[in-house]
Amino acid sequence: MTDAEVKCLTMLAEGKRPLDICNLLVLPEIEVEGMLSSAERKLGARNRLHAVSMAILMGSIELEHNPRPE
Repeated sequence: MTDAEVKCLTMLAEGKRPLDICNLLVLPEIEVEGMLSSAERKLGARNRLHAVSMAILMGSIELEHNPRPE
């Protein structure tokens, strides 16, 4: 995956919506959607959730541990 695809998947894993990702990266929505679709295809994932899960398990993306507030 490209660095941009990994960044988009990481943001998706953090709970951001594609439109949020567009705004944060200052990219058109079609470009972000394309990167997410490309990442899914490269990973052989069935959908975006599956792509995020696979990327985490493969070590392609890492998430900071943020415990839930009590």
